[in-house]
Amino acid sequence: MKSGTVDVATAREQASPRLWMSLFVCMGIGPMFLYTLTAISPLVIADLDLSPAEYGAISTVTFGAAALSALLLGAPSSRFGARTVMVAVSVGSIAGLAVLALAESYAVVVVAGLLSGAAQALSNPATNRMVAGLPVKQRGALIGWKQSGVQAAQLVAGLAAPLIAAAAGWRWAVAAGIALGLVGVVSALSTRAEAAPNQTLGRTGEATDPITVARLTAYTFFIGFGLQATNAHLPLFAHVELGLSLRAAGLIAALVGLVGLLSRILWGRRADTDSRQVSTLLTLAIGAALGVVLVMASTLLGDWLVWVGAAVFGAAALASNAVTMVVLVRTVPIASLGTATAFLATGMYVGFGSGPLAFGLTLDLGAGFGVAWLVPLTAFVAAALISLPPTFPTASPLLKGNLHAHP
Repeated sequence: MKSGTVDVATAREQASPRLWMSLFVCMGIGPMFLYTLTAISPLVIADLDLSPAEYGAISTVTFGAAALSALLLGAPSSRFGARTVMVAVSVGSIAGLAVLALAESYAVVVVAGLLSGAAQALSNPATNRMVAGLPVKQRGALIGWKQSGVQAAQLVAGLAAPLIAAAAGWRWAVAAGIALGLVGVVSALSTRAEAAPNQTLGRTGEATDPITVARLTAYTFFIGFGLQATNAHLPLFAHVELGLSLRAAGLIAALVGLVGLLSRILWGRRADTDSRQVSTLLTLAIGAALGVVLVMASTLLGDWLVWVGAAVFGAAALASNAVTMVVLVRTVPIASLGTATAFLATGMYVGFGSGPLAFGLTLDLGAGFGVAWLVPLTAFVAAALISLPPTFPTASPLLKGNLHAHP
């Protein structure tokens, strides 16, 4: 299979519902391990006697494995069919969930995180190759839809995992996620075989405020840093600091997932018809920072505000990933898309892994949640600064798409 292939169906005028569903499920199964763990974190922490730093390090290990896998396997994976890679994502995710369900020690949880991280690293490169062959008018909608699969997983885990854990224990809550992995395998196998497209299909035109792949990756790193630090600790904060029940804390995670799901679809569709996507990235970074500020204020003004903050955070921070993927697919040719996506994903996963660790270490040092929330807040401010229009001349439009994206 030649590098830079896309699905035959995506070269047609209409993408099939089967394709939409397979991409959605592939993006959702990858992070199911961490979303399930987050939703039932108080039970897992108590059962395995984990410290805040150890709990935070689980995310670090998972996304560290994802970052390394994206860097090392992103480009080589283009030699295989996207359908094959999507099946591998689901199989690896199933393995990670199974190991977590059987874990009796922290070391085994770490192994589960390694398996899950390595699997989910390939979800974006594979699914982006599927989308790249679509007509321009359909790409934004499908990218927003497929990226919303991540938030659908967060919603499902936030709603179902606490209920299953309360009824049968946290291990059965984790094992239930394996069913989604099986759906992922079946849906990936149902997509059509691939063929090499016209390699110029990937670049569809430049935005009026273009951004280099390197700068886009830096933005993604800081957004990922703040996003996962918040995701990993928001339910724990609600349960420990605000005194909400485990179910209510899980519902907050579900709220973030629901709002993020809708937001990714909306912003993904809008970004592909808007010539100023980079200005949109600035707006989303500011919105994410505002969400964290509202969460911080809930300790002073009432726990009702944590729900508002969670919704604002979900609407802004989680939508940014869909917009960055739209920008990437629009500016990078298909022959380079697998490598460029892997480069972007590496920055994202490094941010995902380091954010929860920094938050957990802050708590471990006795600073408390009031100080710990400054960790994601600072990251979102940094992302906003990166997305500001440069005040100096930038590279030519051709180089913007190809920077760090050699085939």
